[in-house]
Amino acid sequence: MYDGYHIGNGDIYNPGSLLNYVDTKELTSYWVNTSANSMIKTALKQANYTFKNQYDKLIKDGKLDTYVSMQTSFFEEADNSTLWGLFVNAGYLTVTKEIDLLKGKYCIEIPNKEVKQEFIKLTEYQLGLSSGTLDTVTESLTKEDQETFLESYQEILMVPSYHDLQKENSYHMMMLGVCLCLNKDYEIISNREVGKGRDDLILKAKDEKKTSFVLEFKYLKEDKKDLEKALDELSNKAIQQIKDNKYDYGLKGKVIYIGLAHHGKDVSIKWVES
Repeated sequence: MYDGYHIGNGDIYNPGSLLNYVDTKELTSYWVNTSANSMIKTALKQANYTFKNQYDKLIKDGKLDTYVSMQTSFFEEADNSTLWGLFVNAGYLTVTKEIDLLKGKYCIEIPNKEVKQEFIKLTEYQLGLSSGTLDTVTESLTKEDQETFLESYQEILMVPSYHDLQKENSYHMMMLGVCLCLNKDYEIISNREVGKGRDDLILKAKDEKKTSFVLEFKYLKEDKKDLEKALDELSNKAIQQIKDNKYDYGLKGKVIYIGLAHHGKDVSIKWVES
Protein backbone atom coordinates (compact mmCIF):
# COMPACT_ATOMS: atom_id res chain seq x y z
CA MET A 1 0.00 0.00 0.00
CA TYR A 2 2.73 2.50 0.90
CA ASP A 3 6.06 0.93 -0.18
CA GLY A 4 7.69 0.46 -3.58
CA TYR A 5 9.94 3.53 -3.66
CA HIS A 6 13.55 3.08 -4.75
CA ILE A 7 16.36 5.38 -3.63
CA GLY A 8 19.82 4.17 -4.60
CA ASN A 9 19.93 0.52 -3.65
CA GLY A 10 17.31 0.91 -0.94
CA ASP A 11 13.58 0.23 -1.01
CA ILE A 12 11.51 2.49 1.25
CA TYR A 13 7.94 3.22 2.35
CA ASN A 14 6.21 6.59 2.16
CA PRO A 15 7.01 7.72 5.74
CA GLY A 16 4.09 10.16 6.04
CA SER A 17 1.48 7.62 4.98
CA LEU A 18 3.04 4.89 7.10
CA LEU A 19 2.95 7.09 10.24
CA ASN A 20 -0.69 7.97 9.54
CA TYR A 21 -1.52 4.29 9.23
CA VAL A 22 0.23 3.49 12.53
CA ASP A 23 -1.74 6.32 14.14
CA THR A 24 -5.21 5.52 12.75
CA LYS A 25 -4.90 1.76 12.06
CA GLU A 26 -6.80 2.38 8.79
CA LEU A 27 -5.38 1.03 5.52
CA THR A 28 -6.44 3.91 3.29
CA SER A 29 -4.96 6.69 1.17
CA TYR A 30 -3.47 9.58 3.15
CA TRP A 31 -1.76 11.27 0.25
CA VAL A 32 -4.47 13.75 -0.74
CA ASN A 33 -4.68 17.50 -1.28
CA THR A 34 -0.91 17.88 -1.23
CA SER A 35 1.02 20.59 -3.04
CA ALA A 36 2.37 17.87 -5.33
CA ASN A 37 -1.17 17.20 -6.54
CA SER A 38 -1.75 20.79 -7.64
CA MET A 39 1.68 21.05 -9.31
CA ILE A 40 1.09 17.89 -11.33
CA LYS A 41 -2.36 19.07 -12.45
CA THR A 42 -0.96 22.44 -13.52
CA ALA A 43 1.83 20.75 -15.49
CA LEU A 44 -0.54 18.27 -17.17
CA LYS A 45 -2.42 21.16 -18.77
CA GLN A 46 0.75 21.84 -20.80
CA ALA A 47 1.45 18.21 -21.74
CA ASN A 48 1.78 17.40 -25.45
CA TYR A 49 0.36 14.48 -27.46
CA THR A 50 3.56 12.39 -27.13
CA PHE A 51 3.46 12.66 -23.34
CA LYS A 52 -0.21 11.64 -23.27
CA ASN A 53 0.58 8.54 -25.32
CA GLN A 54 3.35 7.67 -22.85
CA TYR A 55 0.95 8.34 -19.99
CA ASP A 56 -1.49 5.83 -21.50
CA LYS A 57 1.26 3.21 -21.72
CA LEU A 58 2.21 3.86 -18.09
CA ILE A 59 -1.42 3.40 -17.02
CA LYS A 60 -1.67 0.16 -18.99
CA ASP A 61 1.63 -1.43 -17.89
CA GLY A 62 2.31 0.25 -14.55
CA LYS A 63 5.78 1.18 -15.80
CA LEU A 64 7.46 3.08 -18.64
CA ASP A 65 10.90 3.34 -20.24
CA THR A 66 11.51 7.01 -21.01
CA TYR A 67 13.84 10.00 -20.63
CA VAL A 68 13.64 11.65 -17.22
CA SER A 69 15.26 14.90 -16.10
CA MET A 70 15.17 15.39 -12.34
CA GLN A 71 17.69 18.22 -12.12
CA THR A 72 15.73 20.82 -14.12
CA SER A 73 12.33 22.15 -13.06
CA PHE A 74 9.46 21.60 -15.51
CA PHE A 75 8.25 25.11 -14.75
CA GLU A 76 11.60 26.49 -15.94
CA GLU A 77 12.03 24.21 -18.94
CA ALA A 78 8.82 22.51 -20.01
CA ASP A 79 9.37 19.28 -21.95
CA ASN A 80 8.48 15.61 -21.54
CA SER A 81 11.65 14.64 -19.68
CA THR A 82 11.23 17.38 -17.04
CA LEU A 83 7.52 16.55 -16.67
CA TRP A 84 8.39 12.92 -15.92
CA GLY A 85 11.04 14.26 -13.57
CA LEU A 86 8.35 16.23 -11.76
CA PHE A 87 6.30 13.03 -11.36
CA VAL A 88 9.33 11.27 -9.85
CA ASN A 89 10.32 14.15 -7.57
CA ALA A 90 6.72 14.54 -6.37
CA GLY A 91 6.54 10.86 -5.43
CA TYR A 92 4.03 9.79 -8.08
CA LEU A 93 6.62 7.55 -9.73
CA THR A 94 9.84 5.86 -8.74
CA VAL A 95 12.90 4.89 -10.78
CA THR A 96 13.36 1.12 -10.81
CA LYS A 97 16.10 0.78 -13.45
CA GLU A 98 18.79 2.87 -15.12
CA ILE A 99 18.66 2.15 -18.86
CA ASP A 100 21.13 4.78 -20.07
CA LEU A 101 22.45 6.99 -17.29
CA LEU A 102 24.39 9.25 -19.69
CA LYS A 103 21.28 10.00 -21.76
CA GLY A 104 18.99 10.11 -18.75
CA LYS A 105 16.81 7.16 -19.75
CA TYR A 106 15.16 5.17 -16.97
CA CYS A 107 12.39 2.70 -16.22
CA ILE A 108 9.81 4.46 -14.05
CA GLU A 109 6.95 2.75 -12.23
CA ILE A 110 3.88 3.51 -10.16
CA PRO A 111 5.14 2.44 -6.72
CA ASN A 112 2.05 1.29 -4.81
CA LYS A 113 -1.73 1.13 -4.39
CA GLU A 114 -1.98 4.50 -2.68
CA VAL A 115 -0.38 6.25 -5.66
CA LYS A 116 -2.54 4.28 -8.12
CA GLN A 117 -5.54 5.94 -6.49
CA GLU A 118 -3.96 9.30 -7.24
CA PHE A 119 -3.43 8.29 -10.88
CA ILE A 120 -7.12 7.42 -11.14
CA LYS A 121 -7.90 10.95 -9.93
CA LEU A 122 -5.43 12.38 -12.43
CA THR A 123 -7.05 10.39 -15.24
CA GLU A 124 -10.44 11.79 -14.21
CA TYR A 125 -8.91 15.26 -14.16
CA GLN A 126 -7.43 14.83 -17.64
CA LEU A 127 -10.78 13.66 -19.01
CA GLY A 128 -12.69 16.41 -17.21
CA LEU A 129 -14.73 13.92 -15.17
CA SER A 130 -16.22 14.37 -11.73
CA SER A 131 -14.47 12.52 -8.92
CA GLY A 132 -15.52 8.88 -8.59
CA THR A 133 -16.75 8.47 -12.18
CA LEU A 134 -14.07 5.95 -13.12
CA ASP A 135 -14.71 3.94 -9.96
CA THR A 136 -18.37 3.75 -10.94
CA VAL A 137 -17.45 2.39 -14.38
CA THR A 138 -15.17 -0.33 -13.02
CA GLU A 139 -17.46 -1.27 -10.13
CA SER A 140 -20.50 -1.62 -12.39
CA LEU A 141 -18.44 -3.67 -14.83
CA THR A 142 -17.09 -6.14 -12.28
CA LYS A 143 -20.49 -6.37 -10.55
CA GLU A 144 -22.01 -7.10 -13.97
CA ASP A 145 -24.44 -4.18 -13.68
CA GLN A 146 -25.13 -3.48 -17.37
CA GLU A 147 -27.40 -0.47 -16.86
CA THR A 148 -25.02 1.43 -14.55
CA PHE A 149 -22.04 0.55 -16.76
CA LEU A 150 -23.79 2.01 -19.81
CA GLU A 151 -24.79 5.18 -17.93
CA SER A 152 -21.33 5.79 -16.47
CA TYR A 153 -19.57 4.98 -19.76
CA GLN A 154 -21.84 7.44 -21.58
CA GLU A 155 -20.99 10.06 -18.95
CA ILE A 156 -17.30 9.71 -19.85
CA LEU A 157 -18.09 10.22 -23.53
CA MET A 158 -20.02 13.42 -22.84
CA VAL A 159 -16.94 15.35 -21.72
CA PRO A 160 -14.06 16.45 -23.98
CA SER A 161 -11.27 13.87 -24.14
CA TYR A 162 -7.66 14.72 -24.86
CA HIS A 163 -7.92 12.20 -27.71
CA ASP A 164 -10.92 14.13 -29.15
CA LEU A 165 -12.63 10.78 -29.74
CA GLN A 166 -11.74 10.69 -33.43
CA LYS A 167 -10.95 7.01 -33.92
CA GLU A 168 -11.36 3.55 -32.41
CA ASN A 169 -8.05 3.74 -30.55
CA SER A 170 -9.23 6.82 -28.64
CA TYR A 171 -11.94 4.86 -26.85
CA HIS A 172 -9.65 1.87 -26.40
CA MET A 173 -6.92 3.90 -24.67
CA MET A 174 -9.47 5.78 -22.59
CA MET A 175 -10.84 2.49 -21.28
CA LEU A 176 -7.32 1.32 -20.45
CA GLY A 177 -7.03 4.30 -18.11
CA VAL A 178 -10.36 3.36 -16.57
CA CYS A 179 -9.09 -0.16 -15.85
CA LEU A 180 -5.99 0.95 -13.92
CA CYS A 181 -7.53 0.12 -10.56
CA LEU A 182 -8.45 -3.41 -11.68
CA ASN A 183 -4.95 -4.84 -12.11
CA LYS A 184 -4.98 -6.35 -8.61
CA ASP A 185 -7.76 -8.77 -9.54
CA TYR A 186 -7.42 -8.87 -13.32
CA GLU A 187 -4.66 -9.34 -15.85
CA ILE A 188 -5.11 -6.51 -18.37
CA ILE A 189 -4.43 -7.81 -21.89
CA SER A 190 -4.44 -5.31 -24.73
CA ASN A 191 -3.60 -5.63 -28.44
CA ARG A 192 -2.17 -9.11 -28.03
CA GLU A 193 -2.40 -12.10 -30.38
CA VAL A 194 -5.22 -14.21 -28.95
CA GLY A 195 -7.10 -17.04 -30.66
CA LYS A 196 -7.32 -16.19 -34.35
CA GLY A 197 -6.69 -12.46 -34.10
CA ARG A 198 -5.56 -9.48 -32.02
CA ASP A 199 -7.84 -8.48 -29.16
CA ASP A 200 -8.70 -4.93 -28.13
CA LEU A 201 -9.01 -5.39 -24.37
CA ILE A 202 -9.32 -8.45 -22.14
CA LEU A 203 -9.77 -8.37 -18.37
CA LYS A 204 -8.69 -11.85 -17.29
CA ALA A 205 -9.79 -12.66 -13.75
CA LYS A 206 -6.91 -13.92 -11.62
CA ASP A 207 -9.46 -15.84 -9.55
CA GLU A 208 -11.16 -18.38 -11.84
CA LYS A 209 -14.34 -18.07 -9.77
CA LYS A 210 -14.69 -14.46 -10.94
CA THR A 211 -15.96 -13.31 -14.33
CA SER A 212 -13.55 -12.30 -17.10
CA PHE A 213 -14.40 -9.68 -19.73
CA VAL A 214 -13.57 -9.33 -23.43
CA LEU A 215 -14.12 -5.83 -24.87
CA GLU A 216 -14.09 -4.98 -28.58
CA PHE A 217 -14.22 -1.35 -29.74
CA LYS A 218 -15.66 -0.15 -33.03
CA TYR A 219 -15.84 3.31 -34.57
CA LEU A 220 -18.27 4.58 -37.20
CA LYS A 221 -16.48 7.22 -39.29
CA GLU A 222 -19.23 8.45 -41.56
CA ASP A 223 -22.55 10.02 -40.56
CA LYS A 224 -25.55 7.74 -41.02
CA LYS A 225 -29.19 8.63 -41.57
CA ASP A 226 -30.27 6.08 -38.96
CA LEU A 227 -27.33 6.38 -36.56
CA GLU A 228 -28.92 4.30 -33.81
CA LYS A 229 -29.46 1.35 -36.15
CA ALA A 230 -25.96 1.64 -37.62
CA LEU A 231 -24.35 1.62 -34.17
CA ASP A 232 -26.52 -1.28 -33.09
CA GLU A 233 -25.35 -3.30 -36.08
CA LEU A 234 -21.72 -2.34 -35.43
CA SER A 235 -21.85 -3.40 -31.78
CA ASN A 236 -23.31 -6.75 -32.88
CA LYS A 237 -20.42 -7.03 -35.34
CA ALA A 238 -18.00 -6.46 -32.46
CA ILE A 239 -19.55 -9.36 -30.52
CA GLN A 240 -19.37 -11.59 -33.57
CA GLN A 241 -15.70 -10.71 -34.05
CA ILE A 242 -14.96 -11.77 -30.46
CA LYS A 243 -16.67 -15.10 -31.08
CA ASP A 244 -15.21 -15.74 -34.55
CA ASN A 245 -11.66 -14.93 -33.49
CA LYS A 246 -11.97 -16.78 -30.17
CA TYR A 247 -10.63 -13.89 -28.10
CA ASP A 248 -11.76 -15.78 -25.00
CA TYR A 249 -9.25 -18.56 -25.66
CA GLY A 250 -7.56 -19.56 -22.41
CA LEU A 251 -10.06 -17.80 -20.14
CA LYS A 252 -11.50 -19.94 -17.35
CA GLY A 253 -14.95 -19.70 -15.82
CA LYS A 254 -17.60 -17.20 -16.83
CA VAL A 255 -16.78 -14.72 -19.59
CA ILE A 256 -18.75 -11.67 -20.71
CA TYR A 257 -18.33 -10.25 -24.22
CA ILE A 258 -18.84 -6.49 -24.56
CA GLY A 259 -19.10 -4.83 -27.96
CA LEU A 260 -18.85 -1.03 -27.97
CA ALA A 261 -19.70 0.87 -31.16
CA HIS A 262 -19.03 4.63 -31.24
CA HIS A 263 -19.72 7.67 -33.34
CA GLY A 264 -18.38 10.75 -31.60
CA LYS A 265 -20.10 10.77 -28.22
CA ASP A 266 -22.83 8.31 -29.25
CA VAL A 267 -22.40 4.67 -28.27
CA SER A 268 -24.16 1.35 -28.57
CA ILE A 269 -23.14 -1.41 -26.15
CA LYS A 270 -23.84 -5.11 -26.49
CA TRP A 271 -23.36 -7.35 -23.44
CA VAL A 272 -23.30 -11.12 -24.01
CA GLU A 273 -22.50 -13.90 -21.54
CA SER A 274 -20.57 -16.83 -23.01
